[in-house]
Amino acid sequence: MEKSPRKILTAKDVADLSGVSRTTVFAVMAGKAGVTEKTREKVFSILRSHGYQNGAVQKTLVAEFSKMIEVVIGNINNPFYTEVITGINSVLAPQGFHHILHHGTDNDPQEGIASFESMRAYDLRGYIIAAGEMERYEQHIRNVVKAGRPLVTIMPAPGIETHVVSFDNRSCSRDAAAYLINRGHRNITYLAGPARSAISKERVIGFIEGLVAHDLEFRDSMTIRAGDTSADGYAAAMKILRKKESRPTAIVCCNDLVAIGVYKAAYELGLRIPDDLSVVGFDGIEMGEVLGPPLTTLSIFPKKIGAKAAQLLVETIGGQHTRGYREIVVKHALVERESVRSL
Repeated sequence: MEKSPRKILTAKDVADLSGVSRTTVFAVMAGKAGVTEKTREKVFSILRSHGYQNGAVQKTLVAEFSKMIEVVIGNINNPFYTEVITGINSVLAPQGFHHILHHGTDNDPQEGIASFESMRAYDLRGYIIAAGEMERYEQHIRNVVKAGRPLVTIMPAPGIETHVVSFDNRSCSRDAAAYLINRGHRNITYLAGPARSAISKERVIGFIEGLVAHDLEFRDSMTIRAGDTSADGYAAAMKILRKKESRPTAIVCCNDLVAIGVYKAAYELGLRIPDDLSVVGFDGIEMGEVLGPPLTTLSIFPKKIGAKAAQLLVETIGGQHTRGYREIVVKHALVERESVRSL
């Protein structure tokens, strides 16, 4: 009887069978430091059991490296980034690329930076970086640019030229302010993101510009430094909504996740949205549609942004953008739902 052809093991197959990550499989095969002898033996045991010699598998893994993209995002707990990843995959997967994902968390926003830097020793095909605080990644981005590797950032990296997919933060916030003012609101509070973030600063500036453009006097009390998580939004909202005499009629949030925190605070204080308080978000994540009531938001279409970034990277890898750097600006849109009422 003729033997059936031997299945070609991929890095994922080896990783699944040996109970380690695909990155660790690459590290073992490349002879990288930092892998325990026990882990190395796990991997080689799987290879031996399938009749493979090192050289045969290395050829397969080299082919996989040629299709490997490293993706770095901000806080994995923010649905905005998971939707960006969905958009990235919608482009990479059909073209045979796969990605290694690095990310931060609520407890350690910089976790993605350390893992990102640890992978620079590998000859990956390209990089996509999407982080709310690009400033944290400045030196690492410079290292990638210096090495001449294909790179796309979602939002510009401060002081560094790269291919970039962006959106107009200031224009978004101006539109949010204008939307509320045109519906009769005058006592409006903006919940801002982290002070160190350039993106956060741009959104605050846009909000102030929106007020000024409609002859509404800006007061310092109209912007509150909150943060970028739902817990941040909840804590900030509890402080300002408890004071009935100065309570705003509307709140603009730096992202939809913060808006979710505002919803929770309003509920606990017995305030109805939008009857007692109007709320506008920013990002356009799908979760906003299922809130009660559904959240009015400035959508920057995270899936579209991810797809645009992935396509730009694939084109760069293919040599289509060799003269200068290309910027793609994704146009935002006001998604009007049920969280704002006219006064």
